[in-house]
Amino acid sequence: MARATITIHLPSHRSRALQLEQNTAEAVEAYDANIGDYLRFLKEEAAKQDYVLKTDHSELAAVFAIDESDHASKKAAHDWLETQPDIWNWIP
Repeated sequence: MARATITIHLPSHRSRALQLEQNTAEAVEAYDANIGDYLRFLKEEAAKQDYVLKTDHSELAAVFAIDESDHASKKAAHDWLETQPDIWNWIP
């Protein structure tokens, strides 16, 4: 049984990531070319920690949501996610 489920809201993630790079044409191209591999990386890393990482197409203010019934587990999942590289630091 997974310790927590982390859901990345793709439209919000894309918007936030591109804002960090001033929405340049190069950033849009790099994001779109690498997001699939980046998400596979995050899913693999999450599985090593017994987390499930999912994506959806919800356009919410938040970039991600964590589904867990107890606060300590939710905080642990959040802390883990914060230690992962963002897409710009992950791109080879």
